[in-house]
Amino acid sequence: MKPATQPRILDAAEKLFARHGFESTSLRAIIASAGVNLAAIHYHFRGKEGLIRAVIERRFAPINDERLRRLEVCERRADGRSPTVEEILEAFLSPMLRVGLPHSGQGRLLMQLAGRLLQPSGGMLEKAAGSEFERVAIRFLAALHRALPDLPKQEIAWRINFTIGAAARALSGGIPVKVLSSASHENLQERDVQRVLQRLIAYTAAGMKAPPANQRP
Repeated sequence: MKPATQPRILDAAEKLFARHGFESTSLRAIIASAGVNLAAIHYHFRGKEGLIRAVIERRFAPINDERLRRLEVCERRADGRSPTVEEILEAFLSPMLRVGLPHSGQGRLLMQLAGRLLQPSGGMLEKAAGSEFERVAIRFLAALHRALPDLPKQEIAWRINFTIGAAARALSGGIPVKVLSSASHENLQERDVQRVLQRLIAYTAAGMKAPPANQRP
């Protein structure tokens, strides 16, 4: 028996989105891969934008929920004080690394989708993906601003953006890690989740706590 129509569409769509990009993948290709008709996509998702939103929510909402849960835990433990920058970054970075670093089909698919989200995009993707990630951005920006009250929010926002880039580099591994392993005569163990996480937190926390950037032209 064929699986239910809705998950079959989602499975086909996310594989094509990961391979070709969200905006480059046509509904015609998704229909052919899923073995459904256009009416089924409009019935379940109301079009391509709704389908993109559903794919993103299915894969990234559990990670974002875990990020927010971890942040709430460390805020409760702080008992009215601000958690440390390192604790906030651990809450933000750990859920993604623990899914993306181990060798698994789901982890690779998630990383491919995440890579597509980091590329320049048009209005449809921003509209479809924005709400899922905005809820995380608002909470972590506020938490880091409490931990770093001397930094303007705009500066912290830039540093969160750079932190996301560093995390993406850690997750992708590949040739740079192999070259650096050879150059340093050390095995950098790119899939050792705990070691990568510790190093990434140390690196990004130092950047977060650095003095404000020079604002002169």
